[in-house]
Amino acid sequence: MRRQAITACVAALVTALAWSTPTSGAPASRANDPQPHRGGADLVVHRSQGDFGCTSGFTVRRWDDGKRAMATAGHCSNALTGVKVTSGQYTYGSFSRAAFEEKADLGLITGTPDSPQTYAPTLWTDGGPAGSPVARRVLGKVDAPAEGSTVCISGNVTKLVCDITVRHLSDGVECEKDPPRRCTRGLARGVKGGQTISDFGDSGAPVFVPIDTVIDGRPVHGALLVGLFVAGGKQTPSGPDDMVVFHTVKQVECFLRVQVLTSQEADSGSTPRPTPRPDCG
Repeated sequence: MRRQAITACVAALVTALAWSTPTSGAPASRANDPQPHRGGADLVVHRSQGDFGCTSGFTVRRWDDGKRAMATAGHCSNALTGVKVTSGQYTYGSFSRAAFEEKADLGLITGTPDSPQTYAPTLWTDGGPAGSPVARRVLGKVDAPAEGSTVCISGNVTKLVCDITVRHLSDGVECEKDPPRRCTRGLARGVKGGQTISDFGDSGAPVFVPIDTVIDGRPVHGALLVGLFVAGGKQTPSGPDDMVVFHTVKQVECFLRVQVLTSQEADSGSTPRPTPRPDCG
């Protein structure tokens, strides 16, 4: 989702979700994401006001039962549970948890008893510079990126954007434009000059650092997860720099009571129920 900054470097406005319509008969892609579903995919959220667009974040496992789910932004469902989600012609799941409040703009999408879904530790990352891989495997995560480091965001609308500099880990603020004017505070903030970082429909996208490595003698396009995108806009009304605010991985795991799933864990076949983090406070 695209936002407009309220004050330089501090806050962003939630405007509106992108209108969206399902795709039919298309091959598997960001816009038409089959099971096992990936992060970075186009989500059509079937709210009572109409269908709106967002982006899937990354696959997690719930502390309570160890089952897989997909994290995204909570405002995508207007912080309501039970809202159904599709990606193109495919059923994607429903919001089993969602919040847009002071501490979190986060949601969790899961399958339902009558429509079970599977989710993969993989991100759609095509649409960036020439040679960008179509997808990256989630090889790891960190609680938060380092200030001054650079990260990438892979939203369904803007696609892959990298070289975003992390300016602060907790001064980002997201507020909606219209009543009830909910705000989420304590978000990480990143900036990039001369390029649009996000647009309507990118909300919920994964924030990560690319990792290209070799596993078992084969080259692997990987990703180190650092956060989940929730809002963006101009750093100043007339300036050239674009700004984004995002939840850190620690915030996602603690609020949603989940653990990020990596490809190594999924491939091992041994995935015991995650242990709750002791440092969530």
